[in-house]
Amino acid sequence: MGKLIAKTAAITVAAVIAAALILFGAAGLIFPASLASLTDSLGMDGASAYYSVAAAERSGSAEDLAVAAERSFLSRHYEDAVSCGEKLLVHEDFSEYCSGRDSAQAEDFSVAGTYEQYVTGIVASSLYHCGDKAKALETAVSRLGGGFPENNAVVYLADAAIAAHDADFCSEIGSAVAELKPSSVEDLSYLKEFVSYLEKYGTR
Repeated sequence: MGKLIAKTAAITVAAVIAAALILFGAAGLIFPASLASLTDSLGMDGASAYYSVAAAERSGSAEDLAVAAERSFLSRHYEDAVSCGEKLLVHEDFSEYCSGRDSAQAEDFSVAGTYEQYVTGIVASSLYHCGDKAKALETAVSRLGGGFPENNAVVYLADAAIAAHDADFCSEIGSAVAELKPSSVEDLSYLKEFVSYLEKYGTR
């Protein structure tokens, strides 16, 4: 009798768990943005990234694409970060969204530099992690806009290469930007320091 009760209880618990998983999955299809926020608040980074991508694919909004790209990158879901990030970079509302994020960052200092450079850095670094170094470098350099501000996309990409101990690619990055001629004295000075650092790193 005891074994029968235990078996029945186990089957009931399994059925409840299965039903909960089915409901959770169904809710993810219907309300991905809500589940993205819920899982993020619970510290479930991977799940939050997954639902954020689903929400971005459904809405196509700049905000949802940005959230999906950021969460995917932090969760090391680099292919998703590239997919959502590249869509964001060419989105019709991208400039407006960046302006809004820059205004918010001026108050909370959540991101160093401009948001455009930050999210471009995410895309470039994710491309690097996916093995497409050439496109990663092209993406980062193409968004510099003739300048070389601190904490730009190229710097983010270099950080990824340094973390991977990729001295050869660091040298390639340095060579790609060494001939840039930013008009700002501050940008030019920062560029020279950056190239010098990469040259020294490449000879270690």
